Amino acid sequence: MNSELIDTKFLASMQEKKPFVKKMFAVFVSQEPKRIQQIRESLESGDVETLRHLAHSLKGGSATIGAERVREDCLLLEKATKANDMDAARECFSKLEHDIHDTYAFMFDYIAEE
Repeated sequence: MNSELIDTKFLASMQEKKPFVKKMFAVFVSQEPKRIQQIRESLESGDVETLRHLAHSLKGGSATIGAERVREDCLLLEKATKANDMDAARECFSKLEHDIHDTYAFMFDYIAEE
């Protein structure tokens, strides 16, 4: 899977609501780093239930704002936790960290646009 960072259909459908999208992106970039840290801590401590819950909730939040790669990463992370495969979970988290960093960068640029 190599989805778009942010779903272009979502952005196109929200073109008339750009100020609203900017607010949604601003909330995401201000709140999600804490959840990423919680995911990291759950992974390191082996707390599979918390890890699964956090991945699931981030998946939903990502889907709402069209963050496709992050949503996919969370889906795979959630599947790894259901299989109790912590090696796969660590790999998924590594990809998630990379993709969420790129997503934040995209969102900051979008927010800064006139």
